[in-house]
This record gives sequence, C-alpha cells and structure tokens, in this order.
Amino acid sequence: MTTAPAGPLDGAARTRPDGWLATPLTTDRAAAERQAHVILARHHDNEPGPVYCLTARYRTAVFALGSPPRRVLKRHADEAAYQGEVLAYELLAGECVLPDLHRVCDTSRTLLVDYLDQAVTLTSTDAFDELIRAVAAIHTVAARWHPAVIEAMARWRAGAAVDAPPPEWINDADGWHRLLQLVREAHGPDHVPLGHLDLKPEHVRRRGDGHLALIDAETLRPDITGLADLITLAYIASDEPHLSPRWVRHAYLHHVNELGAQWNDHTLRRALTAFAGATGLRSLHGAHE
Repeated sequence: MTTAPAGPLDGAARTRPDGWLATPLTTDRAAAERQAHVILARHHDNEPGPVYCLTARYRTAVFALGSPPRRVLKRHADEAAYQGEVLAYELLAGECVLPDLHRVCDTSRTLLVDYLDQAVTLTSTDAFDELIRAVAAIHTVAARWHPAVIEAMARWRAGAAVDAPPPEWINDADGWHRLLQLVREAHGPDHVPLGHLDLKPEHVRRRGDGHLALIDAETLRPDITGLADLITLAYIASDEPHLSPRWVRHAYLHHVNELGAQWNDHTLRRALTAFAGATGLRSLHGAHE
C-alpha cells in the first residue's frame, strides 16, 4: 500500500539532515526577543517598539514591531537563505507581490518589511484566481526587468540552461532538459525560470494598497521553473470541493499567457509531466489531468 505524499513537492524536495546548520538560532521566544532588541539597536535605528516574537525556529526568527504592529523583522541563521530572500525582493521589485521592504542588514542577516495582518481566505474562486495571477506575475517578471537586472541574471537564462548540466538534485537529466526546452519555447530564451515559492494559505496576505502578497520569499530560486508552484497551487486547491486542479491549470494558463508567455494546454501538461519525471516528484496532484 502506497502512502499519500507528505506535501505538494514530496519526492522533488530534499529534506536536510538534523545538524546541517552550524549556528542555529535559539528556539526560545524570550531569548529571541532579547536578541532582536540588540539587533534593532545596532542595525535598525528608529524602529517602533515593542518587539513581539511571532516565530522562533532554528533557521529563522520573525518579530512584529510596534503596537499595533507596523513592521516585521525577519532574521536568518543561514546565509544562503538570507541572500535568497534579499534577491527575491530585488527581482520582484515593483510587482506588488511581496510586503514593502524597508531595510536589510548583511551583518545580522535581517530584513525589515511591512507587517501585513489582513489574511486572504482562499475558499472563493475569485480569491484563488487572484493568487494564481500573482504567481503568474512572479513567473513572468523577467520579461519586465530593467536591462541591468537582465544582465546580472544572464547565467540563469533558459536558453543557456538547456545546454548546461542539470542541477545535482535532478534525477533524470533528459527529462530536465525536455522541461527546459518547453519552458524556453513558452517564455523565450532570455527567460529566467523563477519558482519554488513557499505557497501556503497562511502566507497569503493583503497589502495596504489592496494587492495580494506573499509574506515568505526565501525559497524562491532562479533554477527550478514555475512548474513547482503550479503543482503546489493544485495541491492547495484540492482542499476546496469547488476548485479542481484542472481549473487551476486553466486559470494559470490564462494569466501567464496574458503576461507574455505562450503556453498551450498540451505543452503545459507535458511540462508538468517532465518536471515530475526529472525531479522524482511523487504526485502532480491532478495538475496534468
């Protein structure tokens, strides 16, 4: 008897062993708050108090600042995760899909962003469609980058990736190259395949300007394609009886093409299947059906 997938990307995601992080953060909230006060005093002057710890994990700690909260301080233990989140804010600037970024500090590996307390309920078709639109905007952002950003991200272009060796975590090199060929045909050779958002209902919020935003961007990568996020959207939709994976795929197809891509349903389904084969993904959660 086979067991159900542990999550939307079960099989494609690689779990790190315990102890991989050399200098983990404290998981004691009171201790984390004391450390946050020191960081704010040294690196982020003039921020509102008090400080309240929202989460204290060995990789990250998140704090609400002010009463009522106005800012969020996010601290990373892992340098790569910190750099990845800073890069996400740089690459998605102007898209209104993240909270506004106010300050970063490389020394303390911290970011200061707007506190967004307005949750978005994804039980309605309209709200879920809005989320799909935001994800499609992230996947196509390379087409709207400033030339300087395009030049800086040149090494990750789909046109170059097709002929490059696959990442070490790929199971099937041929399947990976088939996937990248389909991505290149749909988006063009200069496309950078951003993807792997940490999509969860609790991470979807409403900005002050009314736009839907995602409050966690540290997992975004320029080498995994947006197919991972489409699969995750289908997984999330499976909890709602009036939403189907097929509807999710068609809504994504509409939005991503409206934003400049040239997918059709046949090639998108082929790409989903290729992604599963190349990465070892256990289930597409009906996204290809």
